[in-house]
Amino acid sequence: MNFLVIVLASQLLYYLLIAQTGVVGAFDSHIHDLYTLPIGGLIGSLMSAYWRHFNIRTELYFLFGIQIIISWFYPDYSLGMLLVLGFVVGYTTPLMLYIFRSQSTFQLALGLAISYAIGTALYTYPFGERGNIAIILPLVSVAALRFSHVNHIFDREKSSFHWGVLAVMMLWIFADSALFETLSRSGGMDIWRMYPWIIIPAHLFGVFLAYRYGGELLGQTRIIWSLFILSYILYWIKEPLLLSVVYPIVISYYNVLLFQALIRLANIRLIALSMVGVGWIASSIANGVAIEHRLWIAASVLGIFGIIYPIYYRRIS
Repeated sequence: MNFLVIVLASQLLYYLLIAQTGVVGAFDSHIHDLYTLPIGGLIGSLMSAYWRHFNIRTELYFLFGIQIIISWFYPDYSLGMLLVLGFVVGYTTPLMLYIFRSQSTFQLALGLAISYAIGTALYTYPFGERGNIAIILPLVSVAALRFSHVNHIFDREKSSFHWGVLAVMMLWIFADSALFETLSRSGGMDIWRMYPWIIIPAHLFGVFLAYRYGGELLGQTRIIWSLFILSYILYWIKEPLLLSVVYPIVISYYNVLLFQALIRLANIRLIALSMVGVGWIASSIANGVAIEHRLWIAASVLGIFGIIYPIYYRRIS
């Protein structure tokens, strides 16, 4: 049993069920009640980038302990507590991705498959009643970390970094988050409540496709873009059944490749700085688009990218 997979899966579930959907749902998406959450995430990611990490296991124990304490008060969070919650998530994620560099693509795919399957199954659980889930998940992380092997030798050399890859990552997160948040606020198209037992195998199929045939993230741009465009079309023509198949596949497919690309950076600072753009800036803008019912903005960005990218690709080929 690879317990690092359990740590990764439980932390992804904490983000999906508590930080992303639970808190936002409990506060009815009111920005003035939530704005400190992404601010805390930005601060946490930046702190993770520039802090000198000597014992990553100890840091993770401390962060998971803070998660447990905060979870006791769920969902009655003040702006200050949301700031701390965002900080913990923002600080923890780069460390988790960094220590996962010693794992295979299969282990990464397995962790994502577990989180998507359980997260989808629990999505309909009432937002305001997820307190027990919020406590159990970091407890699982602590227990699994106890039996995990964590490499304490940190890479000091500079890793190569391509801004174009980060821009593509941010685009996929933006397109995904905008559509997800729009669907979750749409009674007639909330596919997670309507077709969870179709979405789960679709997620697993997407993870399998990425593991078996995915390759590098940038090399799969046309496939991911096409699947996103199809997902947006299915939303606008109101085909929730077909959307519940296509959309989860593209979510799982691109996320396996995105996480793989971040892990391969093998440098905490580069991972953390990438997460500032991918995990907080892109997703926060997408949330604003969804809350203001401006999904056409995300569709327009995808459309413009579809025109520009082939020209850019020919220039660098």
